Amino acid sequence: MLTSQVAVRWFLRRHQMDGDTTYFRLMPIADRLAHLAVDAQHDCLQRLDDGIEYHVLQHADQLANTSPLYWGDLLHMRQYIDSIRGLLSGSSDAPEDLLLLRNSPVDLLRRAVSFGTTFLYHSASDLADEAYAPSFRRFVGNARSVMPRDIVSLAQLVAVTPRVPVALGLDVTQLFCGEADWRGAFPEGTDRSLAKPGGLLCYFARGKHDVDDLREAIELFSRGFGQQVDWLPWGDKLSFPHVNDYEGRLDLHDLAGGQRPRLSALLEAVAAAKCVLTDTYHVAVIAWSLGTPAMIVRGDYWPRDYNAVIDKRYVFCVQHGLQEFFLNNAGDHGALATFIRRGVELVAHGESLRWYRETVRQRAELVELQLAAALREARANA
Repeated sequence: MLTSQVAVRWFLRRHQMDGDTTYFRLMPIADRLAHLAVDAQHDCLQRLDDGIEYHVLQHADQLANTSPLYWGDLLHMRQYIDSIRGLLSGSSDAPEDLLLLRNSPVDLLRRAVSFGTTFLYHSASDLADEAYAPSFRRFVGNARSVMPRDIVSLAQLVAVTPRVPVALGLDVTQLFCGEADWRGAFPEGTDRSLAKPGGLLCYFARGKHDVDDLREAIELFSRGFGQQVDWLPWGDKLSFPHVNDYEGRLDLHDLAGGQRPRLSALLEAVAAAKCVLTDTYHVAVIAWSLGTPAMIVRGDYWPRDYNAVIDKRYVFCVQHGLQEFFLNNAGDHGALATFIRRGVELVAHGESLRWYRETVRQRAELVELQLAAALREARANA
């Protein structure tokens, strides 16, 4: 999620809101990595360094006289709140107090903005649960603005707070998209060492696939465009446990030669590519945000950390009109061949690709303006 952290800093800078901003985490990142070997901890901390100074949010009163911005998915969702309960410091307030402002005055809630969250994993029983639902309803009903990333979550908000105006947001990493050059997020400059103009990239780590089916998909992908495919070293086994099932087993050249590149190098590689083939949500979302088409092969399995029944990858494609770039399973080779062929046609057809890119870009620009306006209103009332 390093990209989302860099995105919020860049967004605030672009809108001249970063001067008096305090960044909070619920716990020190080192504590989250404490179970790893020392070398692995050091490696992770190096790769996660985004240059932001974080404070630990332990008590809701640390937010007094502020305009809280909740950035990213899951934060108000019951399953996430339950999952972090045992991870917080024993001296911290309960997760409901920190993420739903359960015991905070209403005037603080009315200055709160939530952007890019999701409620995809909620069921009716969650929304009726007396230990969670009243705090959830109070938060979403009183916050200055709640802009969830997906249309399913937006529909839930309408049902929960029918008399409160709602607005659809984006995945937070989509704010790399728009008129402002995303490279501005890296004041020190970006690393172009991995960028291959017009190259083909793939990365698989989130689905359960038969390796032979993936080889078939990559062969069709390569043949369709008439060029080789490179492995994009997007994440490691600590963040993506399933990557070991595919990395090194697909007979692909690793774009980084086995090294772990910095974020800007990965983004430059994706931005320079002609097309990406993946099963990983954020690879696809960020690719489209950078103007590079991404074809998604979901696979039989996807992480069910919160017993989700709706696939966020499919929801992303549907709400952006990108259904033709989504395939459920590579196992049906006939359907796979049709999917790849159609993807190649869409990428090669300049007018079609421009339409898709413009649709994603224009929506990101509109939502960004709405978010900036909501934050300014919240700050005016602080």
